[in-house]
Amino acid sequence: MDAFREAEYSCLQFCSSTRPFSIDNLIGLLRADESNIFSLASKRAIDPLTLRTQLLLHLPRLFTTDDLPSERDIQQNILAVSDFVEDRQRLYAHWLKPPERPVALSDLEFVSLDAATAKIYHECFHYVGSFRPGDHFAFRVKDSGRVVCVGSIAGFDLKQAEEKIAPYVDLRSVSVFSRFFTFRWAPQNTFSYFWGRLRRQLREEHDTKLMFSFINPNMGFNACSHKAAQWKLFAQEAGTHYMYLDGRYRTMRFFVENYGMNDADELKEKLGNSFEVSTMKLHPVQLLAIPLQRWARKLIPAFPYQFQRPVLAGARINPPQVLQAAE
Repeated sequence: MDAFREAEYSCLQFCSSTRPFSIDNLIGLLRADESNIFSLASKRAIDPLTLRTQLLLHLPRLFTTDDLPSERDIQQNILAVSDFVEDRQRLYAHWLKPPERPVALSDLEFVSLDAATAKIYHECFHYVGSFRPGDHFAFRVKDSGRVVCVGSIAGFDLKQAEEKIAPYVDLRSVSVFSRFFTFRWAPQNTFSYFWGRLRRQLREEHDTKLMFSFINPNMGFNACSHKAAQWKLFAQEAGTHYMYLDGRYRTMRFFVENYGMNDADELKEKLGNSFEVSTMKLHPVQLLAIPLQRWARKLIPAFPYQFQRPVLAGARINPPQVLQAAE
C-alpha cells in the first residue's frame, strides 16, 4: 500500500475496534500513524503538521454517536483534506524545504509583515486556515530573508473575558495573540524567542497591559510552549464543536461575518444540507492570558473561569484594532 492507503487502513482498523470513539482516540491514532501521514505529506509536498491538524478538524464530521464511518468515507475525507492542503500550499512548497545550512536563533531578525503576506501564512499554513486581521510579525533569516515563523496580534473581542477584566483595565490595552506558525526547520526554542521579542515590543512601544491566546487541545496541543513562557490558564470554554460548509471546516468567525450568526440550528435552517456540525464530544478550548505589566497579574484568576461557547450575531464581532504607539 502507498502512504495514503496505509493511513486510511490504519484509521479504519482502529475505528472498528474502539467504541465509543473519542477525540483522544483520534489524536492517538494520528500520532501512532504519524510516519504514514508524514510520508503522504512528503509525496504531496505539503507540511505534515498542517495535514495532521486539518485531519483532526475534518475527521470528527464523520463520527456520530451511533455509527462509525465507512472505509469509503474515511478514504474520501483523507483524499479531500490532502487535496485541499496541497492546493493551498502548492505555490509555496519551496518554503518547506530546510535551508542548506542549519539556522540558529542568532541568525534571526524580528520584522513586521504586511497583511497580504501574513494572509498567505494564515490561510495556507496555520491549522485554522483563515486570515485574522491585525498586526503581523515574523522572524526571518538575516542573510536570506526566509521567514521562519509568524505570529499576529488581533483586537480584543472576547466578550466573556471582557466582563471579568473591564472594571480594572483599559480594553484598548488588551490584545489577542493568534495564528502562530513555525516551519519544521526552525531552530529549537523559536516560540519562546519570538514571544520574548514580541512581548518587549508590545510593552515598550504600545503599552499593552494584557494578552490573551486560545489553545485547542482537540488538535493535540498541550500549551507547553506557552506555559514555559509564563502564560496562565484564564478560562475554559465549553461547548466546543466544529462547523462545516460543503464539507469544509469553517470558523465561528466565518459564519458570523458571512451569515450574521453562529447558531447551529439557525444556520442549518438557512443553509440546509450544505451545513453540518460535528457530534463527537470535544474538549473545552483553553483561553490563556499573560500580564505584560506587573500590576495586571491581579487579573489572572486563581482558578480558571468556566465559559460557554458564545452564540454571536454579526455585530458582536468587533472590527480589528490597530496597535497604537504608547503616548
